[in-house]
Amino acid sequence: MDLRSDTELMMLVSEGDESAFAEIYRRYNRRLVNFFYALTRDCHASEDLSHETFARIWHYRRRYAATGSFASYVFAFARFIWLERRRELAKLWKLGTLEPFDGSGEGLPSDPSQRPDECAARSEMDEFLWQALEQLPDDQRTVFVMRILQRMSLEDIASAMNCPVNTVRSRKLLALKKLRTLLKRAVAS
Repeated sequence: MDLRSDTELMMLVSEGDESAFAEIYRRYNRRLVNFFYALTRDCHASEDLSHETFARIWHYRRRYAATGSFASYVFAFARFIWLERRRELAKLWKLGTLEPFDGSGEGLPSDPSQRPDECAARSEMDEFLWQALEQLPDDQRTVFVMRILQRMSLEDIASAMNCPVNTVRSRKLLALKKLRTLLKRAVAS
């Protein structure tokens, strides 16, 4: 295990050090895949988007400046790639060359120790949550995923999204309020 900080590693990456890049990849790949999965619900797309993020980080490595947290640097790339992909998909959708996303992408493996009835109840609640998340505006959904699922600090999210901390706080509160309303409605029906 490499004890150097992310920033130290990225400074080496900026000079072309592939082993330092491999360590950055090891540290952040799973987090990025989980981040993208929370946005897409598709394992394959999540892995592709994570790989694209690392490809861009490598491509722009010489531009790295050690300001702010490294996590916010990585997730700024990830957010940009996600928004770029969404725009591309929207264009294809308008042209009629893409089928609508139905939210039925491959799921992440569940815990095999759970009882079937627990899995079914959990699966139903997860489905309610995914449907509610899909109804959030992109900025609110991104903040929710970064804060709640990735456990990023408000400051890191603000840096990644290039907005003030109070805007992040507001988007998080709006997302939670809307999710609460949508989930209550789903459970009641």
